Amino acid sequence: MGSPVIQRSFAGGELDPTLHARADLAKYTTGLRTCRNFQVMRQGGVQNRSGTRYIATCKTASPSVLLMRYVSEVAGESILIEAGAGYFRFFKNGGAVTVTGVVAYNGATAYVPGNLASSGGVNYYCIAATTGNAPPNATYWYAMPAGNLLEIPHPFVNNDLFRWTQNGRVITLTHPDVRPQELEYFGLQTWTVTPITTAPSITQPLGLAAVAGAAGTRSISYVVTAVKAETYEESIAGAIFQLNVTAEGTPAAPIALTWTPKAGAVEYNVYADPYQNGTFGYIGTATGAAAFKDIGFIPDFAITPPLARALFATTDNYPATCAHHQQRRMFGYTDNVPDAVYGSRVGFPSNFAISSPLQDDDAISFRIAGKTHQPVRHLVGLKQLIVLTDGGAFTIGQPQQPLTPSTLASDQQTYVGAAADPAPVIVGNAILYVQARGKVLHDLRFDVEVEGLAGRDLLLYAAHLTEGLTLDAMDFQQTPHSTVWCCRSDGALLGLTYIRDQEVWGWHRHDTGASGRFLDVCVVPEATEDAPYFIVRRTIGGAFVRMIERLEPREIVDFNTDAFFVDAGLTYSGAPATNIAGLGHLNGQVVAVVADGNVIYDGNPAGANAAAFTVTGGTLPTVLATPASVIHAGLPIRYAEIETLDLDVQGSDVRDKKKRVASVSLLLRNSARSLSAGPDSSNLVQLRLEPYDVAQDEFTGRVEVVLQSAFGDEGRVFIRHTDPLPITIVGIIPNVTVGG
Repeated sequence: MGSPVIQRSFAGGELDPTLHARADLAKYTTGLRTCRNFQVMRQGGVQNRSGTRYIATCKTASPSVLLMRYVSEVAGESILIEAGAGYFRFFKNGGAVTVTGVVAYNGATAYVPGNLASSGGVNYYCIAATTGNAPPNATYWYAMPAGNLLEIPHPFVNNDLFRWTQNGRVITLTHPDVRPQELEYFGLQTWTVTPITTAPSITQPLGLAAVAGAAGTRSISYVVTAVKAETYEESIAGAIFQLNVTAEGTPAAPIALTWTPKAGAVEYNVYADPYQNGTFGYIGTATGAAAFKDIGFIPDFAITPPLARALFATTDNYPATCAHHQQRRMFGYTDNVPDAVYGSRVGFPSNFAISSPLQDDDAISFRIAGKTHQPVRHLVGLKQLIVLTDGGAFTIGQPQQPLTPSTLASDQQTYVGAAADPAPVIVGNAILYVQARGKVLHDLRFDVEVEGLAGRDLLLYAAHLTEGLTLDAMDFQQTPHSTVWCCRSDGALLGLTYIRDQEVWGWHRHDTGASGRFLDVCVVPEATEDAPYFIVRRTIGGAFVRMIERLEPREIVDFNTDAFFVDAGLTYSGAPATNIAGLGHLNGQVVAVVADGNVIYDGNPAGANAAAFTVTGGTLPTVLATPASVIHAGLPIRYAEIETLDLDVQGSDVRDKKKRVASVSLLLRNSARSLSAGPDSSNLVQLRLEPYDVAQDEFTGRVEVVLQSAFGDEGRVFIRHTDPLPITIVGIIPNVTVGG
C-alpha cells in the first residue's frame, strides 16, 4: 500500500552530496539533490528561471569588460554602464543610450569636458577645454561610435581590480594602477570623468597686504583662507604677509588687512602669528568685503588654518577600494601601504586637509594592525566602518559615535579574510562577501549576543558548488526573491535565495546555451523590480562574443504574452506576423520560439525540425503557420530540473528499506503542464493530460504523474521541464511504498 509524503518547502536549495545522509538536519527536509535552472522562491517554492533578453553585444570581446550601475533619484531612471578598457557605454531600461541634437563643431565656441560636437558625420566628446581646436584631435576630442551611441573615455585600461561606488550623482572609480577618478552624471547625455584631487575645492585668496595702525616694535604675520559659498568649505591658507615695525592693533588704530576678492567665497577666515612661532591662530572672520581690521584680537591657537595633503597622485599610491561613511569618503589599500585607510573631511569628499591640533572634522588616516599583515580589500559603512582584509573583519571607531581622528579604535571582529574580488553586497543589515581564496560566501552582521560582528559560511551546505572553482562576480537582487547572483569561474550562474531573519538560504545553479559562460552580473533598480544584467560569453560562428543580457521579470500578467523563457532572446510585438528578425547575434544557433503563448519549437538541437529553427542571416528559414502578435525567440533553456533527496526520516529505519515511488503529485501555480517525472533522469514519464486539456495553458492546482519505477534504495523524484514556458512547484507529494 502506498503512503503519500509531502515536501512543502524547497528553501534549503541544492545540498552538498556529503549531506545526503543527514536527515537529522532541518535543511534536509527542505533541501534538494538537484536544483538546476530552477530558482528558490522566498516563500519556499521553486520556479524555473525566466530567460535573458539580449541587450547588446559588448564593444569588445576582451575579458576586461564589466558592468556598473548609476542609481538615479528618480524611480525607473537608473542606468547600466558597460565599462570596457578605456570606455563607458550606457543603457537605460534595456536600451542603449543614444545622443540627439548634437550641434556641429563651431570654432568660436569654448568647449569643456562633457560637451558634444559633430564633425564630418562623427559625434565627438570633449575631453579637455578648448577653443578653436577642431576634431578630430585626440588631445581635445574622443570620437564616439556610429549609430549615435553615447560612449565616453576613461583612463582605466586594466579592469581586473576595478572598483566603483556611488554617492549622490558621483561614482568614485578606483584601481591600484590608476589615479582615482569621478564619473559624474549631469544628464542622460552628459557625463564627465575627472581625476580626484585631495585639496579643498576652493583655492586660497591672493594678494594679502596689511597696513599698521600705528608704528611700534612688533612683527605680526597673517594668513587668510577663503570659505566657499553654500558648503562653507575652507581653503588652505594663502601666502604669509609679515607686518614689521608695528604696534598691536587697537579699536582706534587697527591693523588693516586687505586681499584680492575670491570668486565663489562667501567669507574669509583670518589667522595671526603675533609671536613669530610659525603657528597661526584664528582671530576672526570677514564677511562680504575682502578686508579685515585687527583691533588686537588674541589668536585662538586651537583653531588653525587647514593643511592640505596631496594624496593618491603618484604611482603605487593609488587606492584600490572606496566607500562612504558618516559623510566621509574613505579610501583603502595602496601598493605602497596596503593596510592603510584614508578618510576625507566630514562633508567634503575630496578634501583631505588636516589641522594642527587636529579637529574632529579633519581628514583621518590609519593602518590596520592584526596578527598578520592586513592588506585592505573592502570598506563597508554600516553602524560602524567595517574594514575587510585578507585576515579578517575589523570595526573602526566606537558604536553610535562619530568617527574622528581621536576615536579610531580598531577591533578585529573575525578572522575570516576577504577575497579581493568580487566586491561585497549588502543585504538588509548584513554584509555578504567572498572569503579569501574565493570558495566560500560568508555573511557578517552585528550580533547582540557576541556584542560585535558575527557571521557564517553560506556554502557550508552546498560546498560542492565551488569545489575546484571560485566565485568571481556577485550582486544582490532585492526584489522579487531576495537573491544573490554569483558568477562562478567556470561560467555557471549560481543563485542564493537569502532571507537572514527567516533562516532562508538556499542555493540554485543555472546554465545557458551556445557554450555560454556568465562572466559578470550587475543589478539595476528599474520600474517594477531589480533587474539583473549579465555579461555572457557565447560561442557564435566559432568565435567568442560577449553579450549584455537582462534577466526578464518572472511575474506574468498575461500568460500568452509575458512568458519569456529563452536566453539571449528577443520579442516581436505588433501586427500579426509569421517570423521574427533581428536575431543576427544568434546566427547558426537553434532557437526556441513561442508565439502568442504557444510553443512553436522547444529549441531541441537534436530535434527533427532543428534546421528549420536555426538562425541564418538574422532570421529563421521557416515561417509560422499562423501569424502571431507576440513572438519570443532565443536560445532554449534545455533542462530545468529538480530532484528530491533520498526518502529518509530522522528516528526511523526507512533509509534502510527498499522503496518504490509509484506516482508523484505536484502542486503547481500559474504553470504550464509540459513536464516529466521519474525516479531519476533516465526514467522519465511525460505528464499525461485529458483530451480536453492543453499543456501550454496556465494551470494552478494538483497534477499526478504515474511513474515507471521499481523498488530501490532511494525513493527520489526527478522532475524535468523543457518547454520555454513557466512552471512553479510549491509542493511535491510522492506516493511511496516502503518494503522490507
